[in-house]
Amino acid sequence: MSFSVNQPFRWMDSGTYQESPLEPLVRDEALAASMQSASPAPVIHLWVYDQALYLGRRDAKLPHLESALHQFGKAGFGCVLRSSGGACVPLDAGVLNLACLLPDTAISIDAFFSFVADLLHVGLRDYGTLQFGEVAGSYCAGEYDFSIHGKKIGGMAQRRTRFGSILQLCINVDDRPRGEWMERFYQVAGLQEMDNHKPIPSIEASTIGSIASLTGESVSVDEVKERLLATIRTQWPVIPTPFTVQDELLSESRHHLAKRLRLFAYQAKELASPDWRLPE
Repeated sequence: MSFSVNQPFRWMDSGTYQESPLEPLVRDEALAASMQSASPAPVIHLWVYDQALYLGRRDAKLPHLESALHQFGKAGFGCVLRSSGGACVPLDAGVLNLACLLPDTAISIDAFFSFVADLLHVGLRDYGTLQFGEVAGSYCAGEYDFSIHGKKIGGMAQRRTRFGSILQLCINVDDRPRGEWMERFYQVAGLQEMDNHKPIPSIEASTIGSIASLTGESVSVDEVKERLLATIRTQWPVIPTPFTVQDELLSESRHHLAKRLRLFAYQAKELASPDWRLPE
């Protein structure tokens, strides 16, 4: 890798979000933009969103997406079209999101995935041995799914920016019916009506798990954060740092994602409105 792992990671927790589900992604983008500084440091950014569907661009082709999002809005879910790869992922207060940001745009996709897989192997070792590889039938299935006892507890996706690379991942901590939610979402959105360009082949709720369900422990997001920090620090230099990023970069990043990349985002109350429509 072209960056030095001897340079400490800044461990930054920006908390729990309930406003626009675009906002945590704006912060990832702004952190990446901040890496144009003279001496940029790698960052591990943690956050939680309660609760929303984080759509991939593939999902935009679903024939009844508008109807599905309206129905899920009435059930309390917001939505956002995200800029990183993959298909829809449900987020809630029991899912920990982590972004690894490097001041390096040359690192290969596989090398970046492998490095973060190493971080997770160490960071989550107290809960069991992680397996990496696609969990067939899971939502947003891919080569870098990670699982315990064959049940998917999370996945990873990358995004490259002008000044840095972002790898975003989510970890299912407590036990909620996320697989059932996604079965229902794709059923309403018309997945099975599609002949070509399906965002995913199919969904089987039983393929999805969580740290709590697979260990039999009552585990909180805060406890997982603490264990991640403690164990990752045994292998890599990490400095907990209050979350901070320039307001100007936040504004520029918000504009870039919403206007240039045309990412849409809605809170649940907006989706639930009878007048709501998907943007053209």
